[in-house]
Amino acid sequence: MDVVLILDISGSVQEKYDNALMFAGNVTYGLDIDSGNVRVGAVAYSSTPLAEFYLRDYNRRESVLHALRFYNPGGSTNTASALDEVLNTHFTASYGARSGVRKVQMLLLQRVLNVTYS
Repeated sequence: MDVVLILDISGSVQEKYDNALMFAGNVTYGLDIDSGNVRVGAVAYSSTPLAEFYLRDYNRRESVLHALRFYNPGGSTNTASALDEVLNTHFTASYGARSGVRKVQMLLLQRVLNVTYS
């Protein structure tokens, strides 16, 4: 599986930011990263998306967990741009996506967790 975590860091979720980050860590902890079966990337977004790390960047669970430390600048919310970033950048071979494996986007919002598979 290739999994990209998408974390809202806009101003409207500042109170819930720590909860979303903790949830992202809990999800990551349960993934089989060390064996190479799962790769994880992450995008943070407010007005624009920010690639925190790509699927190609880490191959150990502890490294991914350590990298889940996002700055929360606030700002407006542009979820569409983050989803576009994942589909057009993160899920490409040059950024570590693999052919023949399930692609999973985990959108971590203030009150809703939305997971899509392809």
